[in-house]
Amino acid sequence: MLVEREALLAELVTDLDDALAGSGRVVFLGGEAGVGKTALVRSLARAVRSRCRVRIGGADNITTPGPLGAVQDAIPEISASVTAGGDRIRLFQKLRDLIGSTPGLLVLEDLHWADEATLDALRFLARRIESAPVLVVVTYRHDEITARHPLTALLGDLATVSEVRRMLVPPLTVDGVARLVAASGDAVDPGALHLRTGGNAFFVTESLAVGGVALPATVSDAILARVARLTPAAQDVAAAAAIVGPGADADLLARVGAQSVDAVDECVDAGVLIELDGALGFRHELAREAVEASLSAVRRRQLHGRALHALTERTPEDHRALAHHAAGCGDEAAVVAHAAAAAEKAAHASAHREAAEHYRLALRHCIGSAERAALFVALSYECYLTDQLPEALTARQQALELHELVGDTLRRGDDERWLSRLSWFSGRGGDAERYGRRAVATLEQEPPGVELAWAYSNYAQLRMLAEDPEEVEFWGRKALDLARALGRQDIESHALNNLGTAELQSGRVEQGQRDLTRSLEIARAADLPEHVARAYTNLGSSAVLQKRFADAHAALDAGIAFCEDRDLDSWACYMSACLSLALVDEGRFEEALAAADSLLDHIGTAPVSLMPAAGAAARVLARRGSDATARLTLAQQLAVEAGELQRLAPAVCAAAEHAWLTGDAGAIGALTASTWELALAHDEEWAVGELAWWRMLGGADFEAGRRVAEPFALMLAGDPRAVSAWSERGCPVWAAYAAMLDSDPAAVDHGIRVLDGLGAAAVVDAILRTRRERGLALPRRPRAQARGNPAQLTARELEVLGLLGEGLSTPDIAERLILSRRTVEHHIAAVLRKLGEPTRGRAVAAATRLGLLPV
Repeated sequence: MLVEREALLAELVTDLDDALAGSGRVVFLGGEAGVGKTALVRSLARAVRSRCRVRIGGADNITTPGPLGAVQDAIPEISASVTAGGDRIRLFQKLRDLIGSTPGLLVLEDLHWADEATLDALRFLARRIESAPVLVVVTYRHDEITARHPLTALLGDLATVSEVRRMLVPPLTVDGVARLVAASGDAVDPGALHLRTGGNAFFVTESLAVGGVALPATVSDAILARVARLTPAAQDVAAAAAIVGPGADADLLARVGAQSVDAVDECVDAGVLIELDGALGFRHELAREAVEASLSAVRRRQLHGRALHALTERTPEDHRALAHHAAGCGDEAAVVAHAAAAAEKAAHASAHREAAEHYRLALRHCIGSAERAALFVALSYECYLTDQLPEALTARQQALELHELVGDTLRRGDDERWLSRLSWFSGRGGDAERYGRRAVATLEQEPPGVELAWAYSNYAQLRMLAEDPEEVEFWGRKALDLARALGRQDIESHALNNLGTAELQSGRVEQGQRDLTRSLEIARAADLPEHVARAYTNLGSSAVLQKRFADAHAALDAGIAFCEDRDLDSWACYMSACLSLALVDEGRFEEALAAADSLLDHIGTAPVSLMPAAGAAARVLARRGSDATARLTLAQQLAVEAGELQRLAPAVCAAAEHAWLTGDAGAIGALTASTWELALAHDEEWAVGELAWWRMLGGADFEAGRRVAEPFALMLAGDPRAVSAWSERGCPVWAAYAAMLDSDPAAVDHGIRVLDGLGAAAVVDAILRTRRERGLALPRRPRAQARGNPAQLTARELEVLGLLGEGLSTPDIAERLILSRRTVEHHIAAVLRKLGEPTRGRAVAAATRLGLLPV
């Protein structure tokens, strides 16, 4: 019976009604193990089965999860496409088409155990569910997912998606337990039972199932007491079910348990096993775990051996299950063979975390050196893809040692190239350089091939990141020539990207854009998504650093859209972080802060994205006069760890501006000293220019003696043309800075008015303070006046607020205003922040009270 879950069930039915009306929904249903999540969703399924199609699937923890396991369980017609592999975005699109073709309910249970591909598919579906007539309900144990759990990252990614919401199933109250006691007819004290079980519905029902009078000390005892009432034959079947896991049929359980089908029927009749859609299993995973734990080591080994034999005949392609049972019965050769095959299958389906787990299993049972080396290489790559960098490094080092032992020069050189790449990702610049040079030296001993071409391009990339244009040109051209000779478009795209980015860094914008655009074209034509993302990223990030905002928006907007369509979240996040820096310079503070905060507040955002996001947020907060310390500290710490000028200069410049804004200009010299020397050494004109400006304000040496970006050169020379130079680039704050030391106070007046309009109060105060300190006449400060509305909304934000008041959705507003959905979301976030309200409905109500909207 369903107790104290009526309100939750009603909410889910309402969500389904909305979905069936054409407005899809995803509900994450959390709760502890045994609290009643399954009972709730099964009640929902029974209640709505006559109205729509119901699909139910789930994950388990018997073995390493299979690729899209829960999804295949619910939608078996997708299995052939999963097996075929290929472009996973097309696979996810097919999945969406399948579930969206018929109004329905899709239940995916226990996704705290789901494989990576299932979570990626769910991320894809949730972002595109709005127009599908489907309610997706996902159950998970909320108390078992840590901050680093993949499901936590998924929940964070979907936190701002309006079609996604979370619900929590609470434990039963004493009254709820009393209802179950009354239904059982047992003379049990509900209060004592509630205290013993914590209100966990499964624990309560299991205790009542064995009479409840002499309450067992543990729930495990209650479960085993129920099993103990079975005949020995039926107990053997229950043991087999604990080893095989859910989804087994009667014949398989009878064979593994070495009993007749009658013993299987006894288990079902006694309620120890239940039948669902033709498959048998325990009523709860906790019950299976309890029975499995009660088995002796010899008994478990015997049952795993029977399961391996039976499943080898029945489903020889199920390498995941076969590897598990082979390990359970000690068949080492079978473990290695099946685990490696399962890993390849998982990787083929983009379930890379699961692939890594299979490779770990194979390595635990593998003896041969050559085979172990290959497994270490494969494990390292899967760990690299899943951001498990320490293990990726260790595994590749193990492979290197094994390849050195057998004198395999080609594989040794490739190991060194990968160790260079992994070291850079891990923030070990010195190791990256050392391994990169070793890879080239090792592979040049062999005939030129793919490995050497990658080693050349890898070293060119390292030199590009170190802003060493001559070395980039040398190694990049070697990589490019060899890649073209080998017909390898992936290496050609990679090499052109390095060359183009280095050219942009050196100020050769036209040539740099040409090479990067060619890199992008090759990657698109050859369907190389990662290289497409990299090309967009370097086109956009370089444009941001050089204040070419039209180019920046063109590249970043296209790149973010490309990556979001393919769920390439790491690249999309980095480009969004770069975009936040551009928005700061353009004076679009609310959009910049919304973009930055969405990354900073999300657990799992990579440091490479956190750095620009933290810097952007710090500059907005500092210019407004808010506390920017936390964001500024984060940006500086991460930049110092990275050690690259392109990371250090923005963070240090943000810190220098903050020092000036807060009246501590004297600290700027020491604050910028090392980065100033680095910028001069690299001859990086934009970094040199901004650092020189702040050092001038701080009274430190700022004579560059080399290239300085034109707008900064004009500012430093006191040339009035600097104002127009910045205005033409769309940088209102920098235009105000360019005018602030003009002897004519009228020249500063316009900038002050613009800064007031942006809400940059700290900037205005600092400009006036600096003029006073230098004995310059002060401009007449505009009278304090209400600028538009009490909440200080911009004209565009008022426009968006008005459309929210009309009940329009984000896509509707985007279409009405001819804006991207992302931009609309930024405006909505700004409206909510300024009005101090958590939801759109409450924001509209607050705006109405303030007179910003008609009653």
